[in-house]
Amino acid sequence: MKFRSKAMTGMLALLTILSSAGCSKLKARDEMNKGVRSFKESKYETAVEHFKAAVDLDPELTNAHLYLAAAYASQYQPGGDSPENKRIGEEAIKAYENVLVKDPGNVGSVSGIAGIYFNMKNFAKAKEYYKKRTELEPNSPEPFYSIGNVNWILCYNKQDPLPTEQKKVLIEEGLKNLEKAVQNDPNYYNAYFYINLLLRQKAQVIIDELTDANPKLKDQFAMAALDPKSLDPLVKKHAGSRYEDYQGYLKKADENFEKAMQIRKEVEAKAETKGIVDPTK
Repeated sequence: MKFRSKAMTGMLALLTILSSAGCSKLKARDEMNKGVRSFKESKYETAVEHFKAAVDLDPELTNAHLYLAAAYASQYQPGGDSPENKRIGEEAIKAYENVLVKDPGNVGSVSGIAGIYFNMKNFAKAKEYYKKRTELEPNSPEPFYSIGNVNWILCYNKQDPLPTEQKKVLIEEGLKNLEKAVQNDPNYYNAYFYINLLLRQKAQVIIDELTDANPKLKDQFAMAALDPKSLDPLVKKHAGSRYEDYQGYLKKADENFEKAMQIRKEVEAKAETKGIVDPTK
């Protein structure tokens, strides 16, 4: 009898535990559904509280973690420097990272983290996650384009210019990724725009190397840069045999710009015909 009594007590305890666990999961889903409703109504702060409650009740509820990250991300103001804005961005990243612990191949989380770091102007971390996304989506043009975009921003930084050798590495890496983007989608015109921009940076590197070798030329090139008609003769005068390369990069840049404009025109025409708004704009 004692044995049966102990067995019954054990079974009741187990049933209580299972019932409690099941109840928690139901409550978690209820909180998540409430959060989704608030999210759709753009009540992001309320949505955050519901999603936080959902993940507390059921840490394995991946969708709740994703929605929590999205709710934080929706409140984040790109480039905002206030402590509260930075906290929101960091909370969004943390929520996405929690998803990646359980699901390392979750593209939405990798993409979300990359986008927030980009908007925080933490370009090194943004590129790290864009590279991860290229591994998860090797046939998508977007992550390859994004790497090219980041590299151009870094190269074009006039307030804190990079050493010439570092720029050269970034330009080649950027062009390689942008070429991959248009290989994946020949109509991805934004990639052609950035091929154009990086080729212009490649031409600029020739000028940078001239001024690195002869600092006295810096003021001359700075003044000439304000008037393209006077810049070309100055490069020709000092670049020697490299002047041909300089012209070649600019010619290819013009060709890619024209190609981007043509494809964009065609895409927009098709979108108007079908009544579709171009998502890349």
